[in-house]
Amino acid sequence: MSGNYQTASPSGTGHLPSLLARLLLQSHADQQTGSASLCDPKVLHIGTSSEKSKLGAGDWAWGCGYRNLQMLFSTIIARQAYRQTLLSHPLLISCTTTPQTTGIPSITLWQQIIEDAWKAGFDPDGAAHFNARLVGKKQWIGTTEVYVALCRLGLRCQIVDFPGPSGPNGQHTKLIQWVENYFKSASTLTDNDQSSSAVEITSRFPLYFQHDGHSRTIIGIETDAKQQPQLLILDPAKKVASPLKKISEQMSNTEDLEDSDEIEILDRPPSSSKTFIPNKSSSKTPLTMPTKRATKAKPTVLDLHAHPKLLGAHRLTLKELSKKKQYQILYVIDCVPKLAQDDVEQHKLHTIRSLRIV
Repeated sequence: MSGNYQTASPSGTGHLPSLLARLLLQSHADQQTGSASLCDPKVLHIGTSSEKSKLGAGDWAWGCGYRNLQMLFSTIIARQAYRQTLLSHPLLISCTTTPQTTGIPSITLWQQIIEDAWKAGFDPDGAAHFNARLVGKKQWIGTTEVYVALCRLGLRCQIVDFPGPSGPNGQHTKLIQWVENYFKSASTLTDNDQSSSAVEITSRFPLYFQHDGHSRTIIGIETDAKQQPQLLILDPAKKVASPLKKISEQMSNTEDLEDSDEIEILDRPPSSSKTFIPNKSSSKTPLTMPTKRATKAKPTVLDLHAHPKLLGAHRLTLKELSKKKQYQILYVIDCVPKLAQDDVEQHKLHTIRSLRIV
């Protein structure tokens, strides 16, 4: 991340759902994964910073809420229909005028958006809690602040509360069931000849996932060979594994090539299948297809047989979930946003109403 960690438009690590899907396919072939569904592949992993500046030692101790909000927004802004409307919003003007911007608001800009939402009447209790001031403060934000920020930009969101365990041994079985329904009820972006694949990439947005003391981003759900479910997550407090990060950078560089839609990524020597990178207008995301060489640079090798370690950093099991009693999920309803002046129903969103699952 270049520039000040609070004011800079963030960059991130992309293509992770696609790369994790390749690893999950190998895990399935090794009879360790039963099935998996993942979110829209455009999501970026954006981590907290330990960068030292005049503002102190980064946001690693308090910035997870902002970083997960940025991750969720990275998927939203990647959709052309959303991007056109959102970047014309008065609160996001700086995202179009700042050089090298990603279109994703900085921490400071999110703080300004939340303050603006409070002034407009959103979440009076939350505004009172923060004394209606957030800009420049190093304070945690949670699900309700993410809600008011996104709704102020014309998006529609829903908070889902899971107030306690719903299964034996403190397990959150209903939470898992809800996430499974969310992803598996979506249309898939998987190619037709992969439609029966055990691993699917869907059109769903990722989920903002909150518990006491931390938040993460849910990007999918997996069942193992014994049909035990586990969430697939991005954690802003954890760095992306070096092999995945290197391949992500190579894939992003190849997307910028004028005449190439593909990159050769060897996953095992030398007769392996290759990862396919669709062009930006493609409506489908095949998980495996033969490729041609797009660049002369030596490709980074992805060892698919390292899937236990590489996937382990992104898995959250029922046992791990049982360590916390309460959870909240925020999801974005898939409908193109309206500008505030055109959104005659925005006042109805000022009072936050959550869906409670017990």
